[in-house]
Amino acid sequence: MTAAHDPQHSSRPLRILVAPDKFKGSLTARQAAESIAAGILDAVPDSEITLLPVADGGEGTIDALVAAGAELHQATISGPLGEPLEAAWASLKDLAVVEMAQAAGLQLIPQPSAATAEAASTYGVGQLILDALDSGFRKIIVGAGGVATTDAGAGALLALGLTLLGPDGARITNGTHAVHATALDASTFDPRLRDAELVIATDVGVPLVGARGAARLFGPQKGADPAAVQRLERRLESWNDLLVSAFGADTSAMPGVGAAGGFAVGFLAAGIGRITSGIGLIGELIGLDAAMSRSDLVIVGEGSLDDQSLEGKAPIAIARAATRRDIPVLALSGVIQSATRSRLLADGILSADCIFDLTEDKDAAINRAQSLLRVLAARAMRRFETEVSGPGGLTGISAKAGSL
Repeated sequence: MTAAHDPQHSSRPLRILVAPDKFKGSLTARQAAESIAAGILDAVPDSEITLLPVADGGEGTIDALVAAGAELHQATISGPLGEPLEAAWASLKDLAVVEMAQAAGLQLIPQPSAATAEAASTYGVGQLILDALDSGFRKIIVGAGGVATTDAGAGALLALGLTLLGPDGARITNGTHAVHATALDASTFDPRLRDAELVIATDVGVPLVGARGAARLFGPQKGADPAAVQRLERRLESWNDLLVSAFGADTSAMPGVGAAGGFAVGFLAAGIGRITSGIGLIGELIGLDAAMSRSDLVIVGEGSLDDQSLEGKAPIAIARAATRRDIPVLALSGVIQSATRSRLLADGILSADCIFDLTEDKDAAINRAQSLLRVLAARAMRRFETEVSGPGGLTGISAKAGSL
């Protein structure tokens, strides 16, 4: 029997797990969790609340791990456009975690454009992996997401020792120029990679190229205009052709290789990395499963709930895990696409509310996100208490799913 069906619930406070991802551009996951908690207490003062800020491998992953007790490390690396950058990675016991957004994040580029979309490199991500190796770690997770890059991880592979040669035999030292490479030499990889376990964490299950690939689906978000998207697509195709020629494995259609600008494709082809679920892995590290098992209600959220969220990003992955346990779920966000709202309810989420339900002023929604999210959470909780958890407590809640 799960907590959601506990007939004794009415005799004790409601136990609520608040597990949002970041509200990009306005609130960190921690700030969002605190705002939601304040709203819950406004509506149901005797609630027992557990705050668990989450991430699925993208921006905010390091913050979520540090909040769960991980140790923070600093390194000086090359940023996405080659500028010197202080970046962080984390360790938890024998595990190192590198967040790509720390080294190659879109937030590091003040004015994304077609030029920056084509110039951005993952070289600094490779440098963070090297720093973890230098510190003695041999199991390394790379959180893939939130990046400005579409270099298919070529920059990171160069930092890790891969040799790329151009038509004239000259060595290529910039991953964004990998499109010009005609040969590669993997024997120059850092030898420590042979004994390392490199896991690329993502929940964006897209292929390398095509309509739902790295360039065409995500390039415009990084500043690429239609012409730049076409050039990026050709870059990815050319790079993959070279990888297939060198390693004999075409990994371009594997779900997830198109995430984070195609970062994983070279690691998989070279046999020095594998892909796993971001929220599954990060959730395990921060104790998500145990926290959920103690809860009567789960509240998830992120800045935008849209089609990409439904691919399995953190809020939806958590919601699906909760509904499998018959634990009710409420979703809060900054904005929800109209087509997405009905699909959220079909996934078993009881209600999905957004800040734009309270105001249509975009500037206000961003600048007042903290207070508006508190109001939104209070409203959702009052409705939940009245319409679902009122008479009869939480028993029979599954029958009421989607009725809010």
